[in-house]
Amino acid sequence: MTLNLDSYNTASTAMHAAQGAALLALGFTEAYAWHKPGGRIRFIAPLALLLSGAGMLLAMLYFLGGWSVESLMFSLQLKSGFYIFVSFACFYASAGLSQLTFLSSEEKSRGWHYLFLTFLAVIGLLYFGMSKKVNPEAAVEVAAAHSAFGFTLLAAVIFKLLNGFRPRRGFDLAWVALILIASFQLLSYREVGGAFDFRVTALQASPQISLPATAAGAVKSRTFPPGKSMVVNKDAKIAHPKRAGN
Repeated sequence: MTLNLDSYNTASTAMHAAQGAALLALGFTEAYAWHKPGGRIRFIAPLALLLSGAGMLLAMLYFLGGWSVESLMFSLQLKSGFYIFVSFACFYASAGLSQLTFLSSEEKSRGWHYLFLTFLAVIGLLYFGMSKKVNPEAAVEVAAAHSAFGFTLLAAVIFKLLNGFRPRRGFDLAWVALILIASFQLLSYREVGGAFDFRVTALQASPQISLPATAAGAVKSRTFPPGKSMVVNKDAKIAHPKRAGN
């Protein structure tokens, strides 16, 4: 399996799209519930969240591992910051499972509903840490985009909680509108170029090499065979990979 430099960016874009699709399904089912509360269509949202979590894992397995778990683990070791997407997959799936359990109880087990909102809030907070997982040159642009995702999702959760304590049509409308906005933000996101690229730093030896007295004496006292001498290439370069980001 050949890991291209764009494999991480492609995988990231695909996983953002999976997240956006899940939130889009959530927003539309919540809006549809205004007209037909209690319908079977309400189960689409938690199933979409579950599929989103599974889809993110499959995207990593395909783009980073070529369907090989061993290759995927190697790719994640090269860019350990990419493990944040494993967290996204787990929390999206957990949110879906919580909401599915709540709906299966005919909306009587309110604890599962609040757990669902808690998982959404954690996802919103995770977006704020995304900029620390990419290369420094892309951090500002990534931070700006993901901060918008985080603020939008957290605001949606707050309005949903307010609507639970003091039901208002405006709170419910804000919840649905913000979820849809977050979904469109994620669906339109394209990973910043160079966010997960590898960088190689070349170190050049200084032309002025000063040896300690003991080392200099050792060099002077060393006898070389006729016709041979010790040559130091002052332009020698030592290249080593320096892992960028996390």
